[in-house]
Amino acid sequence: MKVNLSATGFWKINNTGKKYTGDLYLNEDKGGVILYIRIPNNGPIMSYLELPLEMPFITGSTLNGAEITLVNCSRISTNSRVGSEEVFGYKAQFMFNGVNFNKEEDIRFSKMTISIPGIIQWGDVSNYARPDFDKKEDSLIDLKIVEPIEIYSNETYSISYYLTFSDPFHLMKEELTLKQTPHLIIEAQSIQTIEWFMKIADQMKRLIEIAVSVPLNYDSMIVESPDIYHEFGDDEKHIRPLEVIHAYKHALKSENNNERLIKHDYLFSLSELKQANFPQWQEVATIMEPIIELYIDSLYNQNLSVSRHFLNMVQALETYHSRRIAYSLHDYKKRVEKLLEMRPKAFRKQDRKFLLDGSRNFVVLRSRLADLLLADHRFLFHTGDFKLVEFPQLIAKTRNYYTHYNQKHEDKALKDKDLITAFHILRNILEFYLLKELGFKEDFIHERTRERIKPIMTSNDIRKADKTKHEMPHR
Repeated sequence: MKVNLSATGFWKINNTGKKYTGDLYLNEDKGGVILYIRIPNNGPIMSYLELPLEMPFITGSTLNGAEITLVNCSRISTNSRVGSEEVFGYKAQFMFNGVNFNKEEDIRFSKMTISIPGIIQWGDVSNYARPDFDKKEDSLIDLKIVEPIEIYSNETYSISYYLTFSDPFHLMKEELTLKQTPHLIIEAQSIQTIEWFMKIADQMKRLIEIAVSVPLNYDSMIVESPDIYHEFGDDEKHIRPLEVIHAYKHALKSENNNERLIKHDYLFSLSELKQANFPQWQEVATIMEPIIELYIDSLYNQNLSVSRHFLNMVQALETYHSRRIAYSLHDYKKRVEKLLEMRPKAFRKQDRKFLLDGSRNFVVLRSRLADLLLADHRFLFHTGDFKLVEFPQLIAKTRNYYTHYNQKHEDKALKDKDLITAFHILRNILEFYLLKELGFKEDFIHERTRERIKPIMTSNDIRKADKTKHEMPHR
């Protein structure tokens, strides 16, 4: 990452002790904040530990008088210029413009506003609107300011979705630009650290990534504190927002699709999220973490091979079943007996074999997949040309082939387009359970799961029709 010299000034470690001269380098677009502290030295090389490797914060004043605080600083380089100076390089996670904090405990805030580009379709609201032409024949566009939309709140914090918008002040131009930027607003009931706010933001960003099936990144960040304010002649205190340059700006190469999306393109939208049980999701979020990691890994790494995407999805389902349904064989057998009680006696023998075949000392993958596929006998998943009763075993054999590359199983493993279809079916199953964990109602889960698999069904139908057409004898 390329950084450019931004300022030279004097710096204090944790705002105590000696002042050091240093050069600040920035790349605001990618969140790069690097400080090189320079210590004159005409004698022997200084110790590598002359300065700490990690520093909670560094305060500084530039030559033109601007105040800056760098937070969560880590050593990235140490250079000795014999007979001249020692240079210690630090990378900071956060940089606050216009303030010097006295103590680490003072770096606390009550509100964060952070932008997430590319989610305006998910939010499904706009500050701009088409006018009523019956009333405004001479107007092409209206401004209708959207108030923050609360997503969730409890006794500790609230989180809202908000759109800022551009309002061109200078109209005497040949080209005017209207822009809307989606933000998350997190407001805490008591002051919190910047890391606390980022944890809440990350949880919400992850949830939106699951919803839109697109990797997302952060852009601008502003924080507020009741202790940081302007005081004017009226003796009233006016909160002074702080702009933050941060290392969470991860530039993604994926292009945002600005076309109007149809319903099944999103697992759920902002308005639909209100139907979910957000507290329920928070209770299981930690347990679900590795499953979410595997699901999102496919979004961030589009260049992975099809087999790798497939393996991620299989592992996610296996982990989900183990963590949320039945971990041990003992627990699983008890569950199977309860499932069998729901079935007519004539089907119990074959159901038991379907659910338990192969699980002797532990719960094998095909048993876990079979259980997930049955969905408590309340939903029928689409498995395309794969027979439902054979699907778990087929997936297990394919997973074993790509994991161990046993040539004996090559002819039984899925490949090419069949592997892609299997991946989409597995993802469809996982999304069903993600919606369930989010607390959506059963009717919504069933409808959305069917909608999400329709493009795969259509693609398979086209493939079959094309194959049949070319196999037909010519007259």
